[in-house]
Amino acid sequence: MNSSDSLYRQVMADNFNALAPELQQFHSLAGRVALPGRCTIKGPHTLLGRCFGLLFSLPKATSETAFLFELEADSRQETWRRHFPGRTMASRMQVSAGTLVERLGPVDLHFTISVAEGRLSMTLQRITCCGIACPKFLIPAVLAEETGAGGRLHFNVAARLPLVGVLAQYHGYLDLAQARIAA
Repeated sequence: MNSSDSLYRQVMADNFNALAPELQQFHSLAGRVALPGRCTIKGPHTLLGRCFGLLFSLPKATSETAFLFELEADSRQETWRRHFPGRTMASRMQVSAGTLVERLGPVDLHFTISVAEGRLSMTLQRITCCGIACPKFLIPAVLAEETGAGGRLHFNVAARLPLVGVLAQYHGYLDLAQARIAA
């Protein structure tokens, strides 16, 4: 591993090579790249869930639809912009103490990454808000998985909070063959 390795290669070390080729391709992208895709989104059913959705720009419910994913990546950080219908969700990824940290507004989500049969799974370990640790009982259950097939990165993401229910749930794909340098 060297300082020019992608964030995911830094966190995963040799396990990076066990990823499906499409995932290796995506997680090796550098610079500004735009990728088209399609997704289906299930939104929150509770008022409190919808408030969280607004606060963190989580995607609104919609049947299968086109969306645009923009990546800005170097060896120190990645910025992900997911342009869903009616809402853009942006986050920044960095590596800290061997974990992948995703910043979403004032919240830092600390993930470990594992690989099985070419699939990438992210497990939420802890959350901090403005640097203050969130109590375990308030940490949402998060499913974040990626698979690769047919030149596409397929994703499945779900976040549920105790007593609130679904915050966001979406699945779909990015078309790697249609990736283009973003202006």
